[in-house]
Amino acid sequence: MKRYLMILTSTILTNLVFQNISFGQEISSNLTVKEQRLLDSLLTNKKTDFSFKDKKVAFISGHSGTDINHKDYFLKTFIFDYLDKGIDPVISYRVLNEQERLTANGYDIIVMQVPKIYTSRQHKANLKKLAKLEPKK
Repeated sequence: MKRYLMILTSTILTNLVFQNISFGQEISSNLTVKEQRLLDSLLTNKKTDFSFKDKKVAFISGHSGTDINHKDYFLKTFIFDYLDKGIDPVISYRVLNEQERLTANGYDIIVMQVPKIYTSRQHKANLKKLAKLEPKK
Protein backbone atom coordinates (compact mmCIF):
# COMPACT_ATOMS: atom_id res chain seq x y z
CA MET A 1 0.00 0.00 0.00
CA LYS A 2 2.83 2.36 0.89
CA ARG A 3 4.54 1.64 -2.43
CA TYR A 4 1.29 2.26 -4.32
CA LEU A 5 0.83 5.65 -2.63
CA MET A 6 4.43 6.58 -3.38
CA ILE A 7 4.03 5.69 -7.08
CA LEU A 8 0.73 7.58 -7.27
CA THR A 9 2.20 10.65 -5.60
CA SER A 10 5.23 10.52 -7.88
CA THR A 11 3.04 10.27 -10.97
CA ILE A 12 0.86 13.19 -9.88
CA LEU A 13 3.86 15.41 -9.11
CA THR A 14 5.51 14.54 -12.42
CA ASN A 15 2.32 15.44 -14.29
CA LEU A 16 2.02 18.73 -12.40
CA VAL A 17 5.59 19.70 -13.21
CA PHE A 18 5.42 18.78 -16.89
CA GLN A 19 1.83 19.71 -17.77
CA ASN A 20 2.86 23.30 -18.47
CA ILE A 21 5.86 22.30 -20.56
CA SER A 22 4.95 21.74 -24.18
CA PHE A 23 8.14 20.61 -25.85
CA GLY A 24 8.15 21.52 -29.51
CA GLN A 25 5.38 24.03 -28.95
CA GLU A 26 5.28 27.24 -26.96
CA ILE A 27 7.19 28.18 -23.85
CA SER A 28 5.91 31.00 -21.68
CA SER A 29 8.54 33.72 -21.64
CA ASN A 30 6.83 36.88 -20.50
CA LEU A 31 8.14 37.97 -17.14
CA THR A 32 6.06 39.55 -14.42
CA VAL A 33 7.35 42.79 -12.90
CA LYS A 34 8.55 40.85 -9.84
CA GLU A 35 10.42 38.35 -12.03
CA GLN A 36 12.01 41.20 -14.02
CA ARG A 37 13.20 42.85 -10.81
CA LEU A 38 14.47 39.55 -9.41
CA LEU A 39 16.55 38.78 -12.51
CA ASP A 40 17.80 42.38 -12.64
CA SER A 41 18.88 42.18 -8.99
CA LEU A 42 20.52 38.76 -9.30
CA LEU A 43 22.46 39.67 -12.41
CA THR A 44 23.26 43.29 -11.52
CA ASN A 45 26.96 42.57 -10.93
CA LYS A 46 27.20 40.65 -14.19
CA LYS A 47 25.57 43.17 -16.49
CA THR A 48 25.94 46.74 -17.57
CA ASP A 49 22.76 48.75 -18.05
CA PHE A 50 20.65 45.92 -19.41
CA SER A 51 17.13 45.45 -18.02
CA PHE A 52 14.79 42.48 -18.34
CA LYS A 53 11.80 44.80 -18.64
CA ASP A 54 9.57 43.83 -21.60
CA LYS A 55 12.03 41.22 -22.86
CA LYS A 56 11.18 37.84 -24.31
CA VAL A 57 13.34 35.48 -22.25
CA ALA A 58 14.32 31.88 -22.94
CA PHE A 59 15.43 29.69 -20.04
CA ILE A 60 18.07 27.00 -20.57
CA SER A 61 19.67 24.48 -18.26
CA GLY A 62 21.61 21.23 -18.38
CA HIS A 63 25.25 20.26 -18.17
CA SER A 64 25.76 21.22 -21.78
CA GLY A 65 23.31 24.13 -21.76
CA THR A 66 20.86 22.63 -24.24
CA ASP A 67 17.68 21.96 -22.24
CA ILE A 68 14.99 24.58 -22.89
CA ASN A 69 12.84 25.04 -19.79
CA HIS A 70 9.49 26.53 -18.95
CA LYS A 71 9.90 29.80 -17.04
CA ASP A 72 8.16 28.58 -13.86
CA TYR A 73 10.25 25.40 -13.71
CA PHE A 74 13.51 27.29 -14.25
CA LEU A 75 12.74 29.97 -11.66
CA LYS A 76 11.75 27.41 -9.04
CA THR A 77 14.57 24.95 -9.66
CA PHE A 78 17.52 27.20 -10.40
CA ILE A 79 16.65 30.38 -8.50
CA PHE A 80 14.06 30.02 -5.72
CA ASP A 81 15.35 26.66 -4.43
CA TYR A 82 18.85 28.15 -4.17
CA LEU A 83 17.63 31.34 -2.49
CA ASP A 84 15.57 29.32 0.00
CA LYS A 85 18.79 27.56 1.05
CA GLY A 86 20.67 30.86 1.34
CA ILE A 87 22.81 30.08 -1.72
CA ASP A 88 23.39 32.45 -4.61
CA PRO A 89 21.91 30.98 -7.82
CA VAL A 90 24.51 30.03 -10.41
CA ILE A 91 22.91 31.64 -13.43
CA SER A 92 24.10 33.73 -16.32
CA TYR A 93 22.57 35.33 -19.36
CA ARG A 94 23.32 36.10 -22.97
CA VAL A 95 21.73 39.02 -24.80
CA LEU A 96 20.93 38.12 -28.39
CA ASN A 97 21.92 40.41 -31.24
CA GLU A 98 19.43 41.35 -33.96
CA GLN A 99 20.33 38.44 -36.25
CA GLU A 100 20.08 35.95 -33.38
CA ARG A 101 16.69 37.40 -32.38
CA LEU A 102 15.38 36.81 -35.88
CA THR A 103 16.71 33.25 -35.85
CA ALA A 104 15.38 32.53 -32.34
CA ASN A 105 11.71 33.40 -32.88
CA GLY A 106 12.00 36.88 -31.35
CA TYR A 107 13.68 35.98 -28.05
CA ASP A 108 15.76 38.86 -26.69
CA ILE A 109 17.83 37.05 -24.11
CA ILE A 110 18.76 33.61 -22.84
CA VAL A 111 19.01 33.06 -19.08
CA MET A 112 20.79 29.86 -18.20
CA GLN A 113 22.00 27.72 -15.40
CA VAL A 114 25.73 28.10 -15.95
CA PRO A 115 26.77 25.07 -18.02
CA LYS A 116 30.17 23.41 -17.75
CA ILE A 117 30.94 24.47 -21.32
CA TYR A 118 28.87 26.66 -23.65
CA THR A 119 30.24 26.81 -27.17
CA SER A 120 29.08 28.76 -30.18
CA ARG A 121 27.88 25.46 -31.64
CA GLN A 122 25.61 24.87 -28.62
CA HIS A 123 24.40 28.46 -28.85
CA LYS A 124 23.46 28.05 -32.51
CA ALA A 125 21.66 24.79 -31.72
CA ASN A 126 19.69 26.55 -28.97
CA LEU A 127 18.69 29.33 -31.37
CA LYS A 128 17.37 26.71 -33.79
CA LYS A 129 15.39 25.04 -30.99
CA LEU A 130 13.89 28.38 -30.00
CA ALA A 131 12.97 29.04 -33.63
CA LYS A 132 10.86 25.87 -33.65
CA LEU A 133 8.74 26.98 -30.70
CA GLU A 134 5.33 28.31 -31.60
CA PRO A 135 4.85 31.99 -30.75
CA LYS A 136 2.60 32.67 -27.78
CA LYS A 137 -0.90 33.67 -28.88
